[in-house]
Amino acid sequence: MKKGLLVFLLMLAAVVLGACGGDSGTSEETGNEGDSPESAEAEKDAEEYVLGAIYSKTGPNSPLGEPEWNTTEMLVEQINEEGGINGVPLRVVLADDESSQEKAVQEINRLINDENVLAVLGSSGTTESLAMKGVAMQNEVPMISAAAAAQVVEPVEDSKWIFKTPQSDRLAVERIYMYLNDENISKVGLLTDSNAFGTTGLEQLENLSGEYNIEITAKESYNTQDPDMSTQLTNINSSGAEALIVWGTNPGPAIIASNLDSLGFDMPFIGSHGIANQKFIELAGEGAEGVVIPTGKALFPDQIPEGDTQYDVLNTYYEDYVATFDSEPTNFGSYGYDNLMLAVEALKNGATDRASIRDYLENEISNWVGTTGVFNLSSEDHNGLEADSLVVATVKDGEWVLMEDN
Repeated sequence: MKKGLLVFLLMLAAVVLGACGGDSGTSEETGNEGDSPESAEAEKDAEEYVLGAIYSKTGPNSPLGEPEWNTTEMLVEQINEEGGINGVPLRVVLADDESSQEKAVQEINRLINDENVLAVLGSSGTTESLAMKGVAMQNEVPMISAAAAAQVVEPVEDSKWIFKTPQSDRLAVERIYMYLNDENISKVGLLTDSNAFGTTGLEQLENLSGEYNIEITAKESYNTQDPDMSTQLTNINSSGAEALIVWGTNPGPAIIASNLDSLGFDMPFIGSHGIANQKFIELAGEGAEGVVIPTGKALFPDQIPEGDTQYDVLNTYYEDYVATFDSEPTNFGSYGYDNLMLAVEALKNGATDRASIRDYLENEISNWVGTTGVFNLSSEDHNGLEADSLVVATVKDGEWVLMEDN
């Protein structure tokens, strides 16, 4: 009796074990058992792709940040109306750094740790972007900046996770010096903002001057919020300078242009690409007339010839922006466009986690046509643009006009 009961129990155990073995096989086939944390996270991410964007919607850098912010909102709406990215909705968490590096650091930490974003876009200014850079590097999160300074992505070995879309100040300086050579101007005075953007611009102006046979006759600086720069201009004018190069963003350069006009000094004013917007003209008034800058083509897409590689993307973006916001996007909006669309390009091609997005940007962006230029990113270059992505513009009758001969 006991022996029969023992045999029955053994047979029952075999049946149960066999059934368990069958369940295990079914789990492996459906992927319910043995899923790695990475694949489970990928499945979760597939519900929506979440990016973070930090721009200076308010504060001194708002002329830069507002069109970047607007562009981001517009593109996200367009992408989702068209079915998302390979059917997956896109969500971008926007944050205003208020033109403050402290706020920028606070927001990037929040986006990375609380929102768990796949990548961070921004910020608008160099100071804020450099402050964010350390956080992105420490957390190994890809960041695509809208700031001009080369230091945002250089040296590249210390910027593994950082990319940027505006032309670096080095390229802008090259374009200015090329223009001066064409105009047979060899002696210049420099007036630069004391902030990070002005400081890095000054470095490039000094470093490249010998290559283009440019003599710097005077170097002056100003603080971002200074109300008058007449003393610096007087010093530069007496130095024998044939032209003035001003490196900064509004309002400083506009004040300088107005001061130069009031003083009656007959020196051509060449600005940085940081004043490529209508706000500069509004602030400078009559002093803006004749000011020359290097600029991206998004400042005046209707003046770009149809045969240009960027013609279609520039005009589509410009028309969409004007129709949506009843204002012009300027170059700064174009940085916001390229920032987001580069991240979207990575997501579309299967780079759906932080590391793969970074790798895709570095290794797969080749001859990618954006609104700022044609990008060729690499392990040696996290900006990917050349000086020919910039053209020369001047203010004529209160508007920026393309100088076709330069």
